[in-house]
Amino acid sequence: MKIFELFRKSPFEPLEEMMAKVKECAHGIEPLFEAFLAEDREEMMRLKKEISHLEFEADKIKDSIRSSLPRSIFLSVAREDILHILANEDSVADASEDVAVLMSLKKDVKVIEELIEPVRTLVKEVLSVVDMAYDVIRELPLVSETSFGGPEAQRVITMIDKVCDMEHHSDETQKEVARIILNNEDKFSAGDLWVWLNIIRKTGDIANYAEKVCNQVRLLLSK
Repeated sequence: MKIFELFRKSPFEPLEEMMAKVKECAHGIEPLFEAFLAEDREEMMRLKKEISHLEFEADKIKDSIRSSLPRSIFLSVAREDILHILANEDSVADASEDVAVLMSLKKDVKVIEELIEPVRTLVKEVLSVVDMAYDVIRELPLVSETSFGGPEAQRVITMIDKVCDMEHHSDETQKEVARIILNNEDKFSAGDLWVWLNIIRKTGDIANYAEKVCNQVRLLLSK
């Protein structure tokens, strides 16, 4: 089905299609991190290509939505609101690809035992934020049927509040991982230290952008 045909039904169904692809892209970082922690560069490079392909597919959906989004027919929401949500969805996929690119920049990045479980925890928490953001987007067609009010809208706001709490928790985990890296900086080369800190920062960005998707929905519901 063409994107334009989806808009005839609801302006939100294309956003759900985009977020589904973004979620798939983001989830690619979990096996990617496992390969990175295992220092399996061959597998890591294979997974990097998969993530880049998924990000490219998300870009194609984004471009199709932008070019097909009606300008002159009635929409239940402002065109700009849809575009703001779309832009943050796109940023989730971009950040996921950035993580993969950072991992590929330098061969033989040192992995220390102290980092393995905290990093796994961070990745799981970040992906939980993305999953919940996807659930929020899936609710939009139903909420639009009630004119963005009533118990359905309140339920989505409660979901968004949960996303914000989850993102805050992942942010605290991100800081803890960064502290572990810096407390062991003597074990890393300058290059390894730079790679690690940027990987962790960009991983946190995935959750940040997923939260922004939801906060854009919150603004939409408040209008």
